[in-house]
Amino acid sequence: MILLKIFSLLIWLLVVPFCMGLLILPLLKQQQRTPGIALIAGYIFQFTLLELIGIPVVVCVTYNGFSTFLKIFIPVLVVSALLGAALFWRRHSMENGWGFLKENQRSIYSFRKMGWEERIMLVLFLGLAAFQLYMAFTRASFDGDDAYYGVQALAAQQVDTLYRINPYTGRSTPVDVRHALAMFPIWEAFLGSASGVHATIICHSVVPLVLIPLTYMIYYQIGQALLKKQDKHLTGSLTFLFMSLIALWQIFGNVSLYTTETFFLTRTWQGKSFAGNFIIPAVIWIFLKLYEEESEKGLWVLLFCLNFAGGASSSLAVLLSCLMTVGFGFLFAVSKKRISIFIKACLSCAGGGIYVLLYLLLTHGLLGV
Repeated sequence: MILLKIFSLLIWLLVVPFCMGLLILPLLKQQQRTPGIALIAGYIFQFTLLELIGIPVVVCVTYNGFSTFLKIFIPVLVVSALLGAALFWRRHSMENGWGFLKENQRSIYSFRKMGWEERIMLVLFLGLAAFQLYMAFTRASFDGDDAYYGVQALAAQQVDTLYRINPYTGRSTPVDVRHALAMFPIWEAFLGSASGVHATIICHSVVPLVLIPLTYMIYYQIGQALLKKQDKHLTGSLTFLFMSLIALWQIFGNVSLYTTETFFLTRTWQGKSFAGNFIIPAVIWIFLKLYEEESEKGLWVLLFCLNFAGGASSSLAVLLSCLMTVGFGFLFAVSKKRISIFIKACLSCAGGGIYVLLYLLLTHGLLGV
């Protein structure tokens, strides 16, 4: 039974998001079509669907909201993953797998071809990351917010409602609009229900094992973008040196309760942590890539999805990602002397703008729930 649950978690946390990310890869350049980017894109796409499906259910369904959500969300995820896998298989027969085993063969599979500096930096980073995963799994941290976020996931599983139970009292309550549009706890409840695992175990033991490596995938992409113009023999070792420094920063960044490093390792399962450690770095990574190739459609699609998917973590994350998008877009447009870049940046905030408008309507009582 335990092995079956672990297998189910691997399917929902790795296979399904990866296959969903394959839908985005045809829009990217050949060198961008890597397994890591496919997984990142898959999670962005998954959280976009989470918000698109979850918000209407929260607003419109009073009773049996969680089961209603699952009846829609799970089939959509499965269909999206199957479409991505089918598209990959079709392109694989035509183009040999989009270059997964060609352009990126050295960086993924050829450890023996690395220089000794690159090997040392890679082993150092992997050791630091493994230590963080071990501590996150065996030394789970608890704080006051668990009484809200963790219980919301558990209430969804056990009471079959979405944000209509007060976690502090267990009594029915009107929808908590401040948190109701952030579906991150409901995603954790979905993982628990789909795999047969208690929501609290999902939050404290399972989610960190996925989100910590996923965050480092983002930083790896950032490091590659920043160091791309270095000598090709130094790029690999410098990238892994960058990753090692980031990992050390994360370990020793617990200088207060409010740093992103503290959230990253001690409150990984909370939406605020996801906002600071995935959403915001992902915006930076996308713009670094766009600066290299402004016309790449797939990156603009990812940015559009990201500015809406950030709402799964917190309402503030949408505002921050949209502000960063507009600000970076303006600087980018000035640098390239093309107003079209700024227009694209503004259009990529359209989903986030709708989210913010809905939030304002709900908080001011203009839209009853």
